[in-house]
Amino acid sequence: MALSQSEIKLIEALKKLGGKADAETISNKLNEPISSIFPISKLLEEKGYVITKELIRESYELTEEGKNCLINGLPETRIYKMLLSSEAIDIDYIKKFLSEKEIAAAIGWGKQTGVFEIDKKSRKIILKKKEPPTLDLILKKLYEGTSLTPDELNKLPELEKRGLIKKKVTKSLFIELIKDYTPSYQVVKVLTSDIIKSGKWKEVLIPPYDVTASPPVIFIGKKHPYLEFLEEVKEILVSMGFEEAKGPYVESEFWNFDVLFQAQDHPARTLHDSFQVKGVLPVIDAPEELILNVKRTHENGGSTGSRGWRYNWSREIASRPILRSQTTAVSVRFLYNRKNPPVKMFCLSKVFRPDVIDSKHMIEFCQLEGIIGDYGINIRHLLGILIEFANQLGFKEIKFKPSYFPFTEPSIEAYIKHPKLGWIECLGAGLFRPEVTKPLGIDFPVIAWAFGIDRLAMIKLGIDDIRELHTHSLKKLREWGYEIAKD
Repeated sequence: MALSQSEIKLIEALKKLGGKADAETISNKLNEPISSIFPISKLLEEKGYVITKELIRESYELTEEGKNCLINGLPETRIYKMLLSSEAIDIDYIKKFLSEKEIAAAIGWGKQTGVFEIDKKSRKIILKKKEPPTLDLILKKLYEGTSLTPDELNKLPELEKRGLIKKKVTKSLFIELIKDYTPSYQVVKVLTSDIIKSGKWKEVLIPPYDVTASPPVIFIGKKHPYLEFLEEVKEILVSMGFEEAKGPYVESEFWNFDVLFQAQDHPARTLHDSFQVKGVLPVIDAPEELILNVKRTHENGGSTGSRGWRYNWSREIASRPILRSQTTAVSVRFLYNRKNPPVKMFCLSKVFRPDVIDSKHMIEFCQLEGIIGDYGINIRHLLGILIEFANQLGFKEIKFKPSYFPFTEPSIEAYIKHPKLGWIECLGAGLFRPEVTKPLGIDFPVIAWAFGIDRLAMIKLGIDDIRELHTHSLKKLREWGYEIAKD
């Protein structure tokens, strides 16, 4: 009985796999969708070439609630971490961060294990023993596909009962070759290099080519022009001796604002100017010594020689989780761990601000942060670095003017000329104030700057709307070119 080319390919794949394999393995071997393997194998079974068997497998996967717990931690884990620092927490305070359902599940676990319990009189959760929860690890292993220990397997029903995981039943087809095929002539519409190299062209019939037909249009894949621009930016900075650093998207207000000497009643810290995050534990991930240094600096200037902001600094406000509004948070984290000069760092990453979206503003955009710290550094070095960087990117027209930022003095803004929009603001920079550096333990001057790199990309790519950087138009992306700046 004649076989189609797809049937022959499946038989050949089975022979290479030792005569038997499941449908998924064959699909990967042939680089074909698994949905096409089922009908072909059934046809071969009817013709007596293979036998098939259906296999049923059970596994577990995380529910949406389970995925949320994987990211933020199980309710008992979050309460346990809070109890490690205070040993007793008012239940009404916990309701700000956990739902009634989560609190009930956590307390149930605490009573069962004896780790914590509720004092009915004071309505406080009290830590009884230091024994961290272990169910988080099981969620992580299930997500990563890592094998579980027998003890962990016994805890799966508990996770399923809590709605954190669900059983998944998958069916797969196992195929075994029982008879080889005898080659016969077939009609092949596409003569591939594999057919020519293997000599199978001798066994097939090829219809005549229509030389008048137009060839298909082939679009060659290429990197997005915006990504090419960002890569050029990184290459320039690395060539200038800078080291790249990264930091978390979800930050505490402490690192995003307080370390930068930004007062807790500053307008930029309101709900209208930063994205606050729910469901994340309000914790300041910093040593207590640094927290106290920042507190004293805000209240009375501490050891900086400043008068501070003259108010009572709130640890609760500083611990609030937000989406990072500036990559300067990465700079101060970096400085705290690099107290010996020279220091040269940059961070090119996402920041988030609730702006009104228009041709020059987005709520999510890239910011380029850079710092240099060393004895003898001053504002002239800063201007020289910025001009050199702009020139290497191909921008010849740049101008500066004085400005104000809470964490730098003196402060400047930079403008670069857009061919259609005119002069656009693209940078804020300055010399870090002592109120920023001294609490971090830094005794040398540090210059810092932050480019709105997306606005530079607009100029470089010749567009006048920042939203076009994220266009899905294949026609525009195919026509869009990018040329690396040359001296």
